[in-house]
Amino acid sequence: MSDPVPYLNNFPSLFSSDSHLSLVILYLIMRFLCLCGAYGSSDKFEVQLAPLVKELRSDNTAEFSFIHGPVEVFPPESFETYFGRGPYYRFIKPIDAKDGTPDVLDRIRNFPKGATAEDQMRALMGPTIGTPVSNLDNPTYHSSREGIDYLYNIMERDGPFDGILGYSEGATVAATLLLHEQRRFEVEGREPMFKCAVFFAGWPPMNPDLNAVVLADESDLQITIPTCHVIGSLDPYLGGSMALYNICDLDTAFLFDHAKGHTLPRDRETVKELGDTIRMMCSSIQSD
Repeated sequence: MSDPVPYLNNFPSLFSSDSHLSLVILYLIMRFLCLCGAYGSSDKFEVQLAPLVKELRSDNTAEFSFIHGPVEVFPPESFETYFGRGPYYRFIKPIDAKDGTPDVLDRIRNFPKGATAEDQMRALMGPTIGTPVSNLDNPTYHSSREGIDYLYNIMERDGPFDGILGYSEGATVAATLLLHEQRRFEVEGREPMFKCAVFFAGWPPMNPDLNAVVLADESDLQITIPTCHVIGSLDPYLGGSMALYNICDLDTAFLFDHAKGHTLPRDRETVKELGDTIRMMCSSIQSD
């Protein structure tokens, strides 16, 4: 697990045996837009993340707004028990491949091995996933475009937000949105809204054109804002999380291992350590 001590040493005068960190004295409360995983819902995600929300609200570090995707779906066969009772949502519509190839969330039952995280992603999704294709030949383009527009509408309606937080598919979509914001700034000069991101068990994003997956050994694209990557060393899909980590600015990317699987940390000690790591990330942007 991440060691919060370096962070605490930055604020020695705020800590004693009978005191707790109160960042509100120094900084504004951070607002996070929270994206649930595939086949989840905003209500379920808020329950799953409740221990961390309580921890970060306790000293006014952050507030949270939970959303789910616009596409109502049904889980793959035999996954109903895993995802619990509906309704179920996704940000990206599942692919109904003409050749009978199952959607990627159905294929991950047997997550492939590989020398690198990027090799694992190619083995799972195909050797050319990092190669841009025509949007006419890209079955996920229109759904991805609708998902990004859906998020921009929420940002306009309910924002501004300081950070974005995503779990699993939500993390992948959040990362895609961040790259899209960076491109929009380069092309249109529109200042990106998000200043930091927290990714739980995420996968690498799509590029801003929504026609290829961004892999560190094939692309120069990089998420430039501070990020916190919450991984589980026992997660069978750990390669996806590391492929996402690898396309972020490693100088400002925090890596936190809760030492479990494809889950959200909930025990008190781990949540406290994760909270301190997120506080450290938040302080790094608010002190600039």
